[in-house]
This record gives sequence, C-alpha cells and structure tokens, in this order.
Amino acid sequence: MEGSPLRAVIFAILLGTAIAVAGARGEETPDPSPQADLVNQANAPISSILQLRLLESYHPEYLDLHGDGNAVLFSVTMPLPKRRLIPLPQLSLLSIPAAITLPGGVTGSGDLRFLDLAVFYPAPNVIWGVGPVFVFPTASRRETGQEKWQVGPAAGVAFTPERWLVGVLLQNPISFAGEDTRKDVSVMVFQPFASYQLGKGWFLRSQPQMLFNWKNGKKLLPVDLGVGRVFRIGRQDVSCFVEPFWNVEHDGPAPKYGVAVGVALIYPNFWKGR
Repeated sequence: MEGSPLRAVIFAILLGTAIAVAGARGEETPDPSPQADLVNQANAPISSILQLRLLESYHPEYLDLHGDGNAVLFSVTMPLPKRRLIPLPQLSLLSIPAAITLPGGVTGSGDLRFLDLAVFYPAPNVIWGVGPVFVFPTASRRETGQEKWQVGPAAGVAFTPERWLVGVLLQNPISFAGEDTRKDVSVMVFQPFASYQLGKGWFLRSQPQMLFNWKNGKKLLPVDLGVGRVFRIGRQDVSCFVEPFWNVEHDGPAPKYGVAVGVALIYPNFWKGR
C-alpha cells in the first residue's frame, strides 16, 4: 500500500474543500427540511431518514503488527413507519464492509450486519429503541470475517437538547452456528455518540465504537473527534465529515490511530406519498 498516507491526506484535504465550496453553493437553494434536524440525522448511528452512507477508514500504523490498513464500509439507514411491518415504527441499519485491507496486503469483504430497532418517543427531544442485531458470515476471506452466524440484543437512546445530539447505541451479537474451527463470538459494541451544531450546517462529532469481548475479556477503547457539514448539491442533501481517531487501550493487534472520512446522501422525503 505504498503511498497510502499521502493519498489519505490529499483525499481529506479535497473533501474538506468540497464541504466548504459545495456547502456555500447549497445555501443559495432553500432547504425544505429544517437544517438542524438534518444535521442530527446525519450524525445519528441509526437515522429516522433514509441515508446511503460510505465510510473510508485509513490506519497508517498498527499496534503489534507491521504495515498499514484500510476499510471501506457501505451502509443504509432505513426508517419504517408504523404498521409497515409491525405496529411500532422501526429504524434499521444495514452495514456492508465492502473492502478490508489488513497489514500485509490481504484484502477482502467483511461480514454483513443488520440492526433493527422498534422505537419509542417518550418526550419531544427523546427517542429510544430496542431490537435484534444479526451478523451474517459473508466475508470473502477468512482473515476479514468471523465465519460465524450471530444474533443478539441491541438498544439505543438519543437526546437532542438545543444544538446537541447525545446518546448511546449498544449491540451484542452472539454466535450460534458457523465454522467449527473458529472460536465462538460474543462481543458487545458500545457506541456513545455526540454532535454539536456550529451553524450553517457545520458540526463537531464523536462516536467511537468500543469493543468488549465477553469470551476472552479483551477490549478496544478508541477516542475520536471530527468535523463536517450538511449541505445541498442541487436538490440533493449531502453530509460529509473527517474524523481522526486514536485507540487509547487495546488487547491484541489493532490500529494505533487513523482517520475516517464519511459521505452520505440524505433523503428526508423518501416516505412522503408512499
């Protein structure tokens, strides 16, 4: 992966420029949806608005391994109104690790993950939900997947006081079938998230994914802080962000630090007329 650090830096600079330029152009077009809500939706792990998301994560240096790595994740957030499938409204997230490159040059796709929460609105600025999470062993290579069928509980809660979005998302898929030569899996993903709106679509955000392995007691504790913007290109709502991260505690091989770059197409009016 020679030249990857330079490419990552150039990509981040170009994306930052695109955020500013395209966002400035987007301000010329009236936004039919409240911008504050769009910014919150863009930064929620599971959104109440249909979104197509692409996340590029580059890892220049690993702990206990030599070389760099990269991951490309495609995901879809799909809200379902009441009585579409069940009486309660639902929020779902489909995540597809399209390309994972490990130190040493091994590249392959990862395991598909699907999360679905039935949601409740106890107060105007509060939402919480509970439901299942599924992991399917779809990885193209042994090194980039777990080769285990998994299912487990998931739950989340979010608050939106003034300019803030704060909350937490929990997932704990547990293996029940799959390749016998691979170890059983039970890993909790603890994802606190927070974003603050700076105005004109700009925001600060943080949403590290902390991993706790119940089978062997290992953990991964990252911290991150990013900046981004929600803007319009023509009639299309777009969100972009750049988010460096550091793994402050780990057990076993893991990226020492890295940078994530995300782009999302947002469709706030998808369910209107349907």
